[in-house]
Amino acid sequence: MTIWVFNKPADEAVEYVFESLKKGYSRFGWSYTEKADLNFLKNKQWNEMDEDEIDCWSKANFLLQIEKDDWIVHINVPEWGYCTAVKVLDGYSFDNYPNELGDFKHRIKIDPKSIIIFNRDDNKILPSIRRRLKLQGSHWRIFQEDDFLKSLENLKAYKVKVEEKESSHLYDFKNELSDKLSNITELIQKHHPGNALEKLIANVFRKIPSVEEVIENNLGWKSDHGADLIVKYKYGLPISNLEKEGVLVVQVKSNEGLQYDLNAVYQLQKAIEVLKADMGMIVTTAEKTDEIEKEIDEISKKLDKPICLLAGKDVASFILKYGNDLIFDL
Repeated sequence: MTIWVFNKPADEAVEYVFESLKKGYSRFGWSYTEKADLNFLKNKQWNEMDEDEIDCWSKANFLLQIEKDDWIVHINVPEWGYCTAVKVLDGYSFDNYPNELGDFKHRIKIDPKSIIIFNRDDNKILPSIRRRLKLQGSHWRIFQEDDFLKSLENLKAYKVKVEEKESSHLYDFKNELSDKLSNITELIQKHHPGNALEKLIANVFRKIPSVEEVIENNLGWKSDHGADLIVKYKYGLPISNLEKEGVLVVQVKSNEGLQYDLNAVYQLQKAIEVLKADMGMIVTTAEKTDEIEKEIDEISKKLDKPICLLAGKDVASFILKYGNDLIFDL
């Protein structure tokens, strides 16, 4: 079983995609030409494809890997902040019938009876899965299969079933602690205004094992690059020639209240483009809003690169997880 996640389609396509799910088909874009059928393109050599075919194939060929009994999660469908999970009945096919969008002809047959609609911040979803429902590009995978299935069971039952007494105590503790994280973020913001927060976040990144180097903007990078921090990290296998270096650019905002200001998103977009970064991140002590999430989603899709948002209590969770020894004298 594989768990696939599809990012939110364009606003005008959300209703069409959701209605298609109810009729038994999950849909994906990058099929704006009648020549986008992946079953046809897979038999063509790269140099035999035209520009549109190359574009559609490069963005959507992963759909051929989807099989019966996999799961697909549609982000921000049927509305912003919600997800729809469905179970796959059969693999890929191409819909030759015209539609009003002129796109979303890539389809996967799913079981309409399996549809589960949920708020992606619902506490009935295990934390490991909630983290994977953040926006990360046009599509991605969730590898924590057991946690995903457990989360679905929790949602179906409308309550969390705990078999062991210790697990029940731990679950209640986690929920109550989660409510306190916002207060911790407020304290972090209070004592780290402006550049002080950038310094703290930089030091937390330096504690992450895969991080090789963290460059702070005030150490030589021009401010018009749009990055407060440049994080260089290792990924791949720790074997000669199989380990690569990636670049993450970070915008840090020490703000209160709600994060309505979208300048951080545009600054991050510029940083990704100018520095040719692999991904981006916005860290704000303010609470996230639909406006900033939507703008991040659009920029991420435009650049075809993942952009992560750490807002409100997520900032406290990040600092406590990776930088606890910066705070506590253990």
